[in-house]
Amino acid sequence: MAGLLVSVRSAAEARAAAEGGASIIDVKEPDLGPLGRASASTWRLVQAAVPPGLAVSVALGELRDWSAGGEAVEGLAFRKIGLAGSGRDPTWRLKWAEVRRAEGPGASWVAVAYADWRRAEAPPPDEVLDAAIEADDCSGVLVDTWDKSRPSPLDASPIWREWVRKARRAGQLVALAGGLDAAKIARLAPLEPDWFAVRGAACAGSDRRGVILAERVAGLALAARIGVSNQSDPS
Repeated sequence: MAGLLVSVRSAAEARAAAEGGASIIDVKEPDLGPLGRASASTWRLVQAAVPPGLAVSVALGELRDWSAGGEAVEGLAFRKIGLAGSGRDPTWRLKWAEVRRAEGPGASWVAVAYADWRRAEAPPPDEVLDAAIEADDCSGVLVDTWDKSRPSPLDASPIWREWVRKARRAGQLVALAGGLDAAKIARLAPLEPDWFAVRGAACAGSDRRGVILAERVAGLALAARIGVSNQSDPS
């Protein structure tokens, strides 16, 4: 059974996502890109708005744009930084490790593999997964899309199935994202991730810059649960 990660940009959206049944509340600023970094004050407001025990994760932008000096916030479950523009840099693994060290101890890291990695000029997903497996402080991998204006190339093909299996064999949690709605969640159900991650489909008008609605979250959470559980039901 897969859970639902919902990306929010405010405490009000976080409350709506929690009411709708989100398993993880992810804080990001969609106006700043697919992994736009919100302020530390927004992180705190979101943490205060959600029920105790509901995990909160945060996006930190892209590796190429990262700069030191971020404010530490306790109580976060996961953090992630994208790799767009780093694919041609042979030192991207070292730089990713430097960021993790500079951000300090606390929340576990989630490696981000862009399904449209060529368009994003990011490292290939296989390289990202290998780096995640080798990193002692990385507990999961997220497959996302960089260009939100185009359909995601992620599918339930044997190549992606083996990618997810490899992650699981290594003990990594797996989240799938990239313009997902209920129908796309159903198509990706055979991959059996731990979470499906959404924003646009959970917003009014399916606009990722719109406002999160609890009723939309509830429908997507149901799709995540049913889609994956049906795949493992031999009947």
